[in-house]
Amino acid sequence: MKKDTKNKNKNNSREKDKKTIKNNPKINGEKKTKEEKEKEKVLAILIIIFIVIVILLIISRFINGNNLNTGSKLVKELHNTLNTDDLTNCEGLFAYSDKELSYKDIKSETRLCLAYQKADIKNAEIEKLEGNDKNLCEKDGMIFKTDENSKECSISKIKKDVIDQKYQEIFGKEIENNENFRVDSFHICYLKDNNYYCGLSEEFSYTIGSDSYIYRIIERAEKKSDTIKIYDYFLKINGNKCYVNYTTQNRNENCTKAYTSEKDVNYDFLEKYGTKYEHTFKKGENNTYYWVSSKPVK
Repeated sequence: MKKDTKNKNKNNSREKDKKTIKNNPKINGEKKTKEEKEKEKVLAILIIIFIVIVILLIISRFINGNNLNTGSKLVKELHNTLNTDDLTNCEGLFAYSDKELSYKDIKSETRLCLAYQKADIKNAEIEKLEGNDKNLCEKDGMIFKTDENSKECSISKIKKDVIDQKYQEIFGKEIENNENFRVDSFHICYLKDNNYYCGLSEEFSYTIGSDSYIYRIIERAEKKSDTIKIYDYFLKINGNKCYVNYTTQNRNENCTKAYTSEKDVNYDFLEKYGTKYEHTFKKGENNTYYWVSSKPVK
């Protein structure tokens, strides 16, 4: 009898252990507490939010492009692409017009002049020609004026390839027709035997008028695929009057009133009264960027 009681007790103990194991979620993994379910739910929501943010950032970069440092060497060089050393040269800041400008809108002489301005001609060969009694020098049909207070003409001899290379860097195209061009009211360059000969022109004109103050400041620059866009503000002030662009006489009277009373042109002033422009550049075959267009934007 005692043996049977012991066996019954052992069997009951085993059944209890089985029930304990069956009802313990930590052991069989079949059930989870309410707290664990809430944690998993929160984690899933956070993961979804993170994925959505990443997708939105990717879409934003695809649409708007990446912002570039406006103080970087690349942005500064591109911004100065169409900026001549002297505003009397190559039609000045012609890109700041009242309408959109692209390659076809610029005269070939102006494009050549700009390439000359931007080319490295420090080591150009200098020739001295003897002047005649009319203070003129002649070389192979080219006529130059003598230097001031001199009986000689100083002529810079520049290889055509130097101008051609810089032209392609600026405009992304080869020169269609090489030709003579004027640098400004006083200087001219003649093309002869694959060289440009540049010096004082026999004919020149003076431009009389008060000096203009030109203000340009970059707002932002962005890159999208193979395109860089630079946005800036432009303002021309002449005779205490504000002009909305470089190529016309259209005035900004609100700007003129503000300038007359303050005469302090800073970023905030340009942002409020200046004309905003968009300049577009494309990447060329040699991984450098060339100018495509400039236009005023609202």
